[in-house]
Amino acid sequence: MSKPLFTKDDEGTTAGYRNIRDAKNGPLYSARMRCEYYWKFSERHADNEFAKELRSNFEARYWEMHLTTSLILNGREVRCPKPGPDAGIVYRGQRIWFEAVSPGPGEPGHPDSIEVPKPGEVSDTPNEKMVLRYLNSISEKYERQYTNWLDKGYVSKEDAFVIALNPRRIPFEYADTTPPRILQAAYTLGHQYLTLDRASGAVVGSGFHFRDNIKKTPKPKPLGADVVEIPTGVFQDGTHNGLSALLCSRVDAVNHRGELDDDYQLVPNPHADVPLPPTFRFRGTYYAVENAGDEYKVTPQEITLPM
Repeated sequence: MSKPLFTKDDEGTTAGYRNIRDAKNGPLYSARMRCEYYWKFSERHADNEFAKELRSNFEARYWEMHLTTSLILNGREVRCPKPGPDAGIVYRGQRIWFEAVSPGPGEPGHPDSIEVPKPGEVSDTPNEKMVLRYLNSISEKYERQYTNWLDKGYVSKEDAFVIALNPRRIPFEYADTTPPRILQAAYTLGHQYLTLDRASGAVVGSGFHFRDNIKKTPKPKPLGADVVEIPTGVFQDGTHNGLSALLCSRVDAVNHRGELDDDYQLVPNPHADVPLPPTFRFRGTYYAVENAGDEYKVTPQEITLPM
C-alpha cells in the first residue's frame, strides 16, 4: 500500500512543506497535486527516510523526486540502490548514475555565505559567491560520496557519474547569468565583455574573461588572515575526471513551467574518464563542447525531446 507523501505531523516541518500540504486551491494546491503525482512514480525507489526528511528538507528531497520522476517518464528504467547514488539508468549499454544536490546559502558569517537583503535594502547579485556554493556542493558530492561509493563497490569506474544541482535554495537564484553559472563552475570562465568601436560606440565583438579562481576572504577577516583562492574549472583541473557531466535545474514545487525537465542544463565533461554517451539528452539546454588544445568551444543546443 502506498504511503502518504504529506502527513499532519508538524514536528520538524518547514513552512514550505506545511503551506503546500494545507493548500486548498491556487498555485500551492497545484504544487501539492504535482508532488503527489511524482510520488506515484518515485515512491518505490525512495529510501525509508524520504517522507520524514521531506518535512524538514523539502527543497532538496523534492529535487531528488523530480529528477527520478523525470528519468522514469522519459522511459528510463531507474535503479536507486541504498546506499549509493540517488538514481541510476542504463542508456545504450552505458550505466549512468545521478546524484542530486541542492546547495544552500551557506552558514551565516562564513566567507562564502549569501544573505537575503533586508526589506528596502539594495544589494548587488553576489554572483561569485553563488558560483562558490556550486563548487562547494560539487566538491562535497565528488570528493566524499563518489569516492566512497567507488571504494565500497556501489558504483564502478566503468559507470558514468553526473552531479545534478538545483540551486533554488540560494538567495538571488531566480535567474541565470551570461555565461550560465554551471559553466562558470565547470570551466575557467569569467564575466562577459563587449568590444566597442571607439568612433561609433557600436558593439563589434564580445567574449569572456578568463577566471581560474574565486577569492574568498574570511568574514570578519581576522588580522593577518590570508585570502583563500578557490579554483574554478572542475572539468579542467584533472582531479574531477570521474565526473561525466553536470546537470542544473532551478525548478521547485511551486514555480514549474512546461514539460517536466525543459529547464535542464546538461554540461558534459570533455575530459571524463567515462564520457556521457554522446546522444544522451534531457529537454532544456545541452552544452556541446569542442576541445582544441587549451581552448574550448561551448555551443548551447535547445533540446525539445529527450534522447
